[in-house]
Amino acid sequence: MIKKRVKNLLKLGSLIGIRQGYFLGRNWYELMREPYLTLNSLKESRDKSQIFLISLTALSPLFLYIIARVVYDLIRYGSLIMITGKGFQIAIWAQGLILLYLGYWTIIVLREK
Repeated sequence: MIKKRVKNLLKLGSLIGIRQGYFLGRNWYELMREPYLTLNSLKESRDKSQIFLISLTALSPLFLYIIARVVYDLIRYGSLIMITGKGFQIAIWAQGLILLYLGYWTIIVLREK
């Protein structure tokens, strides 16, 4: 009985994950193609999970840099080193550009009534 429930939960979780992944990929593509219409449709549909995932997109360069830096430092030095270099600056610039892009189109959509 418990195995059947766990199996059903895993199946349902994987289907939800596939669905959310599809919509996230579609929204990323549409944000590059037609950002106004995409953000407007997200606002009208009130799909909070997709709005949250798109918001995390702006932070992804920093997350990827931190994960790569931790793995590299642990492999190379055996501990974490707190000095940052050009890679961190590139990640911050990329994150800033994505935040500006999403912020601009979000303000345009929210100002419209």
